[in-house]
Amino acid sequence: MILQLVLAAAAAFTGLLFCVTATDRTRLTVAAFLAVPQVYVGPLATANLPLSQCWTILIAVCWLLERKELPLRDPVFRAVLVLAVLQGLAISWSPDPVVGVLEVARLLSFAFLALYATRVERGRPGALTGPFTVVLAWAVLDAVLVWVFRLAPAVEAAFLRSPLAVLVVGPDAMTAFFDGGANNVTDPAKAGGFFINANVSSMFLGVATFCFLALGVGLRGRRRRLYAAGALACWSATFATGSKTAAALALVLPVAVRGVQVLGRPRARWFLPQAAAAVGLGVWLLPSVLERYVPGYADASSQSLASRQPMWDFALQMFREHLVLGLGFGGWSRTIEQFAALGIEALPPHNLFIAAWASSGLPGVAGLLNLAVTVLVVLTATVVRGLGTHLARTAAFALGAWWWVLVHGMGDNTAVYGEAKSMILLAMLLGLVTARRAAARPAPEAVPCPA
Repeated sequence: MILQLVLAAAAAFTGLLFCVTATDRTRLTVAAFLAVPQVYVGPLATANLPLSQCWTILIAVCWLLERKELPLRDPVFRAVLVLAVLQGLAISWSPDPVVGVLEVARLLSFAFLALYATRVERGRPGALTGPFTVVLAWAVLDAVLVWVFRLAPAVEAAFLRSPLAVLVVGPDAMTAFFDGGANNVTDPAKAGGFFINANVSSMFLGVATFCFLALGVGLRGRRRRLYAAGALACWSATFATGSKTAAALALVLPVAVRGVQVLGRPRARWFLPQAAAAVGLGVWLLPSVLERYVPGYADASSQSLASRQPMWDFALQMFREHLVLGLGFGGWSRTIEQFAALGIEALPPHNLFIAAWASSGLPGVAGLLNLAVTVLVVLTATVVRGLGTHLARTAAFALGAWWWVLVHGMGDNTAVYGEAKSMILLAMLLGLVTARRAAARPAPEAVPCPA
């Protein structure tokens, strides 16, 4: 025991020394490498703490100690801080405060990853390519595994029983999985790759698809073809996961991203009415298109919604009883278990806003809505105002990634930043757009000194 403590202390000191002496780009690259293999360093109350989370907290502390700028005027950063504060307040009435502490830590980690991404790209344009490549290499490997597992389910079963699964997925998740946890990769019609939930895997691959496209903006030749191949690999694998939501988003969002750029061309002031008309047309045509190109989509979606309906009915009942403050962090799982006798399966809310209300009440819902709207407005405005530029195209692909995560979160157990593996991709996309938007602003004219 003493030897383990000594080794842990030595490893922590080595990591601290490395972090303090590393450049911003190196710190972000290490965070990118640790994003997918969820190596866990030890327990925090009833949960294990991933090394990626520890590293992100460490580089955030370094940012503060080095007195680097906190862009409080940036609307997205400010919205993240507001949501973190609101969720932090909810810890005081939560039955499981540790869950709240971890969620606030993840939100702040997302904010600081975006800050590092912005600083790295502003310091040297193109410097974000390295950290992006590290995460996207994991994404391509995940896409390959998804296809292999879908075509050979026995290989996936062997992977899930191997020590590698514990390393990538995490000990807590694998323990819950073998204890009968509700994850769907055991279905032969689904595959998860690095994930034990095919829906979450598809979201990671969808975000990676748009990241590849964003990095390819303005490039020519071999590098552009490589990014296009990476995007195609990840996009095609979203279908192989078997996720119904992913199949719809993989078909619709590329068209929607292009639509934002086309609709914004004539005059920016006509963008909203044109977009509203396009959305209405899309909603009308979408069911028939999906049924044609994704056979069985309607029946499978109906079954999926039917499985979630008891949870949402339970949420409505709890909403009436705990309107303002919600149930607190950990309150949903503790309360829903009491209704197991009524046939309600003890699952997470599977909806972004229900989860926000359950953990932090109406203030948390308001904070989440504020953050989601802020991100979408900032990216959409960047696309419309800079139409035809490389910046606008990059922002359009970032918008596609954020659309994917937010829409996916309406019916799955994910957060506003996706989940642990996709968080850094979304943060770096925001950082990339923020840095390029700042570089595109005209420099202020010098005022001549009076004679």
